[in-house]
Amino acid sequence: MLTVKVNQRGATWAVALAVSLTLGAVACGSGTSDAADGAPSSTTGPVTPSGDTTTATTAPPTTGGPTTGGATPGAGSIASRVVYFSSSVRAVAGTHEVLRDRGELDRFATTAAHNDGRTAAEISAGGAATDFGRYVLVGWTESTGCSAATSATLGVAGNSLKLRVEQPTPTAECLTDFRVTVLFEVPKDRIPARPAFG
Repeated sequence: MLTVKVNQRGATWAVALAVSLTLGAVACGSGTSDAADGAPSSTTGPVTPSGDTTTATTAPPTTGGPTTGGATPGAGSIASRVVYFSSSVRAVAGTHEVLRDRGELDRFATTAAHNDGRTAAEISAGGAATDFGRYVLVGWTESTGCSAATSATLGVAGNSLKLRVEQPTPTAECLTDFRVTVLFEVPKDRIPARPAFG
């Protein structure tokens, strides 16, 4: 007869870890969403965030680090390239502006990073190579609700600049509010004379 001894404390810890990982995976979702406020949707397409924000938890970001270096934006974008993109639960939501020089870029980075010096430096570095004689940057931070954005596009309708994000469909249970931070590099002639954010 084989006797197996089980360490009760170790077994309890392993069960608790397995339950928390399962709940975390369920909360993150894996579809697409058409609403930045977290409302579930079964279709994929451009999203215009509503501007509504909710209080973020103190959980660490669930996406990898930011991407920089000039990713090509999606179809319909007025931007020539995306120079910074990050989806996180720590970013400030609801900040957007046209940045016309390095000083404005650095101020936006400080505001968007919300007291995180490393993130502010990454945002500034993303736009560092921009030729402000020919281009402007459009910086935008926005809530994407209960799922993390995977990409962003900058559109224009009349004088209004429109942020559209792609994101998975959130699950019915929402545990956190995700925020996207993105810097678009846009040729000056594509920006309205008096841009509004809509």
